[in-house]
Amino acid sequence: MLMRTLLASVLIATSLTASAAEQSTRPEDQTAVTLTVYQQNLALIRELRRVSLSQGRSRLAVIGVPSSLMPETVLAGGTTKDRLSVVGQVYESALLTPEALLQASVGKSVQVVTRNRETGAESFATAEVLRAQGREALLRLDGRIRTIDVRRIAFDSAPSNLRSRPTLVLDLDNAAAGDETLSLSYLTRGMVWRADYVARLSEDESGMQLAGWVTLTNSTGTAFKNAQLRVVAGNVNRATERSRSTGIMAMQSVAAKGRRAPVETAVSDLRVFGFDEKMSIGGKESRQLALLASTPIKIEKEYRLYGNASHFGSVRRDTQRANPAVRFKFDNTKTAGLGRSLPGGTVRLYAPSKGGDIFRGQDGIRHTPVGEKVTLTAGQATDITSERRQTEFRRDGLPKNVVETGHSITLRNAKEQAVTVVVIERIPGDWKMLSESHGHTKQSSNEALWRITVPAGGETELTYKVRTRF
Repeated sequence: MLMRTLLASVLIATSLTASAAEQSTRPEDQTAVTLTVYQQNLALIRELRRVSLSQGRSRLAVIGVPSSLMPETVLAGGTTKDRLSVVGQVYESALLTPEALLQASVGKSVQVVTRNRETGAESFATAEVLRAQGREALLRLDGRIRTIDVRRIAFDSAPSNLRSRPTLVLDLDNAAAGDETLSLSYLTRGMVWRADYVARLSEDESGMQLAGWVTLTNSTGTAFKNAQLRVVAGNVNRATERSRSTGIMAMQSVAAKGRRAPVETAVSDLRVFGFDEKMSIGGKESRQLALLASTPIKIEKEYRLYGNASHFGSVRRDTQRANPAVRFKFDNTKTAGLGRSLPGGTVRLYAPSKGGDIFRGQDGIRHTPVGEKVTLTAGQATDITSERRQTEFRRDGLPKNVVETGHSITLRNAKEQAVTVVVIERIPGDWKMLSESHGHTKQSSNEALWRITVPAGGETELTYKVRTRF
């Protein structure tokens, strides 16, 4: 109680001193706020504040800006033409705390408070602060050196450079006294957004319901009320700098049905999503807003098995077992049910079951413009397996750096219906297929692709022989 009383007295004294030397504006003076948030721990803030200024040179303390504000990015001025100009600025982020107040008192005199246990009366003794560490002070008191907690110390005043909140002080030159609208723009760290998607597969897995959310996290410590929000998809170039990481709150919802999606516009090779409804966000808060209303889209399911380039350059006697990946693919087109930009983010897949939906897996997507394809890997198939063996290896009688190898891949299917497995072998060097049980297509310079049908409850063997030059 004593500590709160002492600090309150210091804050009041500091406020009175500051008010005599400068004018101030607080967040309550805001008439408009726009948040433009990027996916790189960066946000552009634009404020309009109604202020009353005197004529000529003056100082205006803009109170309530983020502690992570980047002072070199500030752009300030009045909305009335040729009336208000900014001739300088100082960003004061050193906050008035017991520790800071104690540190500023080193080498100065303070009052040590003692209380009579019987009467409760307080008495004060003058002491000199020799050193401060955290909330403890090393004092010279009554000819002796003692360690005292900051809660037992009374301060006569507070340094003018310590503020109760982060403050931007503007040096102004005002042509005429009276009310004016201050326009203030700046970049700040500590604010980030990401896209989170929720997809529910249909019973036959030929389609899914896709909903999207903007997960917005504000860790600046500054609250914004009734702000117009815009989020930007795409990367902007920035000079190398150290940035602080921010936490992301886990998604609480799985659908965005009935919510109005933001309006998408293209701005200089970036995609900007603007929300019509104003929003408020606390200084240490994460919240979600609908990005994409629950939308039915057509999908294609695929089983894909990748090989390994190490099977070709040396003798392999082991048998390798693996399960193919389960992938879902769709086109970002109106025909498929979409046809709008999808910001990069995480897609979480759910599959229906008799006991309720189960989590099927998740995958990340890059920013996907209209017309592009999306592929999501949900996990591995448990009922489809493969066994891979090297059946031949020949180097004798061949030109230098040339090897011939034979391979067998046996696919087994324990499901009640036939499946098609896409097998992709990554073959290094310059290669030529000598023989094969199933026809392949050349996927790329180092990939051969087969589409193998495996009957229900049965198996299919893929064999091939290839010559490679390393």
